[in-house]
Amino acid sequence: MRDGVENAGRSEVVTRLSRRTFIRLGAAGAAAAPFALECTTTGAAAPTAQVVVDRIRERVGVDWNPNTVDAFKAGHPTTVVTGIATTALATIDVMRRAIQTGANLIITSGPTFYSRSDAATPTGRRGAAPPPPDPVFTAKQKFITENRLAVWRFSDHWRARTPDPFAQGIADALGWARHRVNGDPRRITVPAVTIDALARDVKAKLGVRGGMRVIGKPDARVQKLALLPGTISIQTTLAVFPEVEVIIAGEIREWESSEYARDLVHAGRHKGLILIGRSVSEDRGMKACAGRG
Repeated sequence: MRDGVENAGRSEVVTRLSRRTFIRLGAAGAAAAPFALECTTTGAAAPTAQVVVDRIRERVGVDWNPNTVDAFKAGHPTTVVTGIATTALATIDVMRRAIQTGANLIITSGPTFYSRSDAATPTGRRGAAPPPPDPVFTAKQKFITENRLAVWRFSDHWRARTPDPFAQGIADALGWARHRVNGDPRRITVPAVTIDALARDVKAKLGVRGGMRVIGKPDARVQKLALLPGTISIQTTLAVFPEVEVIIAGEIREWESSEYARDLVHAGRHKGLILIGRSVSEDRGMKACAGRG
């Protein structure tokens, strides 16, 4: 599904749970095996949100660290699950569409309340007076409560899987599975293509409807690419650029990586940077999370 403004906030699945289903993860060691539904004993009680989350934690394939962003952000863990929606961003529009398909557990890779802390009300600077209520925060929390939704963030541990499911999702969507270098979906070598043609292909296949930023000479021909979904730091940019010609990423800090890439081009280096937006870059990875094995 696509958000009504841009594709930040697309949701994938949405899977109905019956009394005969539960969540599982594919066999350990499988390549980014997605969570799927499987039948169990007839008559078994429908799981709560906490039960679903516990099963994901047991089968995610990496050690669980409680000190991450992956936790319930809204609603109650005791909510009986009727269906699950996965999304890059739990917008009100995405949650509304999930409800229409019978889902009440939203699994999101991005924050629900606009900050890493995911506090359901705005937070001010330390020591300052609390900011006044915000109408968007209030409306979103009210919507979640009235519709008896549970929202659980699943980002750090899903991203920690090998191979990176977010990069794998993008590579598959772009038809680049066979172009991976040593099986790594973050490293791609394609037949020679201009940066302009590459950017157009990425935009079309990923359905980018918001702004997409491209830095580089349009007619420069490139082959070696890096797929870096999410937010990348200047340290990552500096480490990766010597190995590739173009980085395709979600988002960066404006005054760091984009200006570094621009200086590379002005210095005569054969480089490019394509920014597709964080939520767009994580959409396909969350679709993989929801996929049926």
